[in-house]
Amino acid sequence: MIAQLTALLPVWGPWLVGAMAFLSCMMVPVPTSAVLVAAGALTGTGHLDLGLIGAGAVLGASAGDAAAFLLARRMRPWLMRGRRGAILARAQALIARRGAGAVFLSRWLVTPLGPATNYVAGAAGLSLARFMAASIPGEMLWAALHLGAGHLAGRGFRGDEAAALKALAAAAVLAAAIWAGRRLWHRRSGAAIYGA
Repeated sequence: MIAQLTALLPVWGPWLVGAMAFLSCMMVPVPTSAVLVAAGALTGTGHLDLGLIGAGAVLGASAGDAAAFLLARRMRPWLMRGRRGAILARAQALIARRGAGAVFLSRWLVTPLGPATNYVAGAAGLSLARFMAASIPGEMLWAALHLGAGHLAGRGFRGDEAAALKALAAAAVLAAAIWAGRRLWHRRSGAAIYGA
């Protein structure tokens, strides 16, 4: 899947990154971080514009964060039923104590928790303004870290098309490792939360 998506980057760049960031913030399992690192490598080789890719990533992720937050706010009565309600109540207690700081850190430091944090913060009653004030800077840092890693890898290969392909391949391998690590972390975190 990652190879097919990265092949679309030269044509759809910012739009693809933005759409994937939006979906991942809504808890759709797409390899956004992997594609973002690959896009960063293409910016390093001069094949994509770093500013446009960064803007696409931040705008898509911020829109996805807001959409998930608002959806959870509307679904709060349903979310609070049964076992889900008990789990959500514990998560809400964390948001009540840590609030914006938890949202900010979940964007870039503990990214596997980011999408779930969107829903928890919305259901917990955190204000949208406070949520977005923490979310947007966190998404900017997330995009900068991933794009920066790819960009630095790509800069080493600037010059010809063969080198650009090598950079893309190296970035795709690095991105795949990041994505696999995030998936593993997410599964382990989920098992700990649900007592599996």
